[in-house]
Amino acid sequence: MADNIQEQIEDKIIDLIALGSGGRLVVFKPENSAKSLIVEKKGDYKKDSISLKVCNVEGENFSQAAGKSNPEDNFYLVFVRFDIVAQDIDDALWVVPSFDVQGALVEKDFFKFLINKKEFVRFLIDALLKK
Repeated sequence: MADNIQEQIEDKIIDLIALGSGGRLVVFKPENSAKSLIVEKKGDYKKDSISLKVCNVEGENFSQAAGKSNPEDNFYLVFVRFDIVAQDIDDALWVVPSFDVQGALVEKDFFKFLINKKEFVRFLIDALLKK
């Protein structure tokens, strides 16, 4: 059941990015990777990308959800809460650079990374356009 919920969450994130970016971003699930999703600019021949690890924080704290993630450039942990009844993710999510996960020990330390899911898509577009 947990794998099914994780897959539903990832699919919701893919839909959010695809619809919110107006077709400017491509999202896919990498095979055999600890990362959940890879985001690229559409038609980018250089293949600049952002890697995401999507974590469901329902019923566990942020540190447990993060697990042991190695810090990397352009690698973010995305913490979401999934509403099983509505079959959707909450409007608020946390986007934490992998370098900052180890320094944030409790949930209040993650507050500065809280954004609206509409801002999340803008964040990804801006991050990829800077490259």
